[in-house]
Amino acid sequence: MPILKKGLHHFVKETESLFNAKGVCFLGLTSILIGLFGAILVIIFVFPLQMVRKYGKGSPPYKWSYCIFGLLIINWILYITGFYTLLPVNVADLIFIPIWFIVCALGGLFTIFEFKNNKTFAVPLAGFTFISFVFALFIIGISQM
Repeated sequence: MPILKKGLHHFVKETESLFNAKGVCFLGLTSILIGLFGAILVIIFVFPLQMVRKYGKGSPPYKWSYCIFGLLIINWILYITGFYTLLPVNVADLIFIPIWFIVCALGGLFTIFEFKNNKTFAVPLAGFTFISFVFALFIIGISQM
């Protein structure tokens, strides 16, 4: 019995750093966002596989949906490779955020259209569009500081 008490006391001491004086857990916004993005990534890749197994392949996606998905990927590649840093600052500021939001709006619109046609392609498109939209909001928040 004393070992169990010592183990429980040790566990309580270790977890005290997560809580404030009122007993509210501090996980932080970053931890919540990482968990949310992790869940979205699992949904993006696991749900379509399950849907194909259950319902079959279905009709092919619209060509415009492929185009929007390609634009999202190209936009991420341009951001990750630092393409926008090669442009003059005023030009980069002028095109960076509007392009993100236009592509995200088109992604949301085509997700709705594609959901009626092919749900297995609409789920990854919706997840990728959502992650891009939240990232764009995050960039706006950081740039306003």
